[in-house]
Amino acid sequence: MKKMLLVFGAILLFGFTALAQDDEYPKFELSGMGSMMVADIDVLGDETMWGYGIGAQYNVSKVFGIVGEWSATHGESGPVTLYPDGGSAVVIPKLDTRMQTLLFGPRFSYRTKPVTIFGHFLIGAGTTKLDDDIGTFNYESYTSWQVAMAIGGGLDINVGSRFAIRPVQFDYVYMDSDINSLSNSPDAPGSLNNYRYMFGAVFKF
Repeated sequence: MKKMLLVFGAILLFGFTALAQDDEYPKFELSGMGSMMVADIDVLGDETMWGYGIGAQYNVSKVFGIVGEWSATHGESGPVTLYPDGGSAVVIPKLDTRMQTLLFGPRFSYRTKPVTIFGHFLIGAGTTKLDDDIGTFNYESYTSWQVAMAIGGGLDINVGSRFAIRPVQFDYVYMDSDINSLSNSPDAPGSLNNYRYMFGAVFKF
């Protein structure tokens, strides 16, 4: 009888230990990522840009956390014909596109030992700027920050308790912008509907 009680007690102890381990989660997570943004810039026939991003996450619980993310991307197009201020056409051999976002919001995570799956809704601000290398075009659109948001999620592959590889984070990114008005079209939208893919590494504390 005593042996059975000892075995039963050991099983209970092991179960509670496993449960406690399962309930453990990192309080902070820092991420460094590469980024590809497919930007909805009609005047350029859309634009694929490459860059990087960093993120910080504070976990209130195993499921719920608060995230802050910053990302920057860059692309080149040309030749491009623009109509600044609705005026005469300007042909630019080479045009640089720069986009930045600074976003905050809630993230919900499903955590297992091998992987963590997450989804989020982030809101904040973004900038979009077009510039040329020869100085004939000086369009200062959105050097100031405008409203932006991102809806998406991703997957982390856990390599131990302190480190993870993030093979995919995919977001729909909305940004206020008047850049499409450079196409001289009255139907040009006052916003950009972009798609972003990110990948990188996560450090947990």
